[in-house]
Amino acid sequence: MRHLAESNYNMAVVNTVPTLEDVANLAGVSKCTASRILAAREGVRVPYSPATQRKVIDATAKLGYKPSKLARGLTMTKTGIIGLVVPSLTDSFFPSVTSALEARLTEEGYSVILANSNANSRIQRARIEDLLSWHVDGLMIAPTQEAGEAGMFWELWQRKTPFVLLDRTFPETPFCSVSTEDETGAALAVEHLFATGCRRIAWAGGPLGISTNRLRHAGYTAALIRHGLLPRPDYALSEPPCEEGGQNALARILTLNPRPDAVFCFSDLLAFGILEACVRQGIRVPQDLAVVGYADLPHSGMLKVALTTVRQPRALLGRRAAEVLIASIGKSGHSEQVTLPVELVIRESTGGQASPAVRQDTKP
Repeated sequence: MRHLAESNYNMAVVNTVPTLEDVANLAGVSKCTASRILAAREGVRVPYSPATQRKVIDATAKLGYKPSKLARGLTMTKTGIIGLVVPSLTDSFFPSVTSALEARLTEEGYSVILANSNANSRIQRARIEDLLSWHVDGLMIAPTQEAGEAGMFWELWQRKTPFVLLDRTFPETPFCSVSTEDETGAALAVEHLFATGCRRIAWAGGPLGISTNRLRHAGYTAALIRHGLLPRPDYALSEPPCEEGGQNALARILTLNPRPDAVFCFSDLLAFGILEACVRQGIRVPQDLAVVGYADLPHSGMLKVALTTVRQPRALLGRRAAEVLIASIGKSGHSEQVTLPVELVIRESTGGQASPAVRQDTKP
């Protein structure tokens, strides 16, 4: 009779996701008993006989039941879930960072929920609130950094929610962050352009309210001043970090007098757009216009004219961000800011023949 009952029960739950209640019914115990046995850590004694524990474990295996991390988190202190918010899923910079980050978190038993803010602070707030409703153990966020946005992160800090800023920072705050040496990287790029004989160097990039852009602009400006030049307002080409933005930047360059002989781009995607437009316009790179990007995305060296660029260590950025967040969980007030080194990779878009990685301190 017992075997028949089990067979009928198995038929009833076929093609459904097994629940804790299913496990309890099959094992012949209460739902509370099944929950306590499954939640017990290895080596910790529970007030149930070995036979009862074996029934629950066997029922779990037979049904293929997997405890929900969220459900466990509602009764325990941790869910094992990390929320990740990035401004774009199409920009190839963040997916490669995310992959390394997720791999490191997986090693520690965490799962990751990914959300896209579309570089919009309103959407970003909504995504963060959604993730918090899932009782995530911590957050990884590449903030949009629109005006007044820091207040939201102060709210998280005051609520003692563990979070790490990814590739971007809020100066003079205790917020944990992992970023790269953007000011140094920009200076490396511009110093290299001076070394190739360029003097009329424009910049192209996104809004300076974003910390990465602001620091790259600061490095660009400092390098010009070291060579006795002041930044020209007409050489400031504010464009979105995409190929279309690069195409717009070149159109603007062609209207300038004197025309720039080089352009430093705050992102590789912008540089890709400029290189593509140069081909269409018959502009020779680097003879007529030298081009430098930023990030060293996977295909930067495979273009018709390989791109000189500043290499950010994307995999290391992801791993270190995961490690900082892991250190923050369960440690109230943890404050750690990590800045990783960058390298200049010289290729054909500035006249280079090889692809060496150049690392040096350009600060006075």
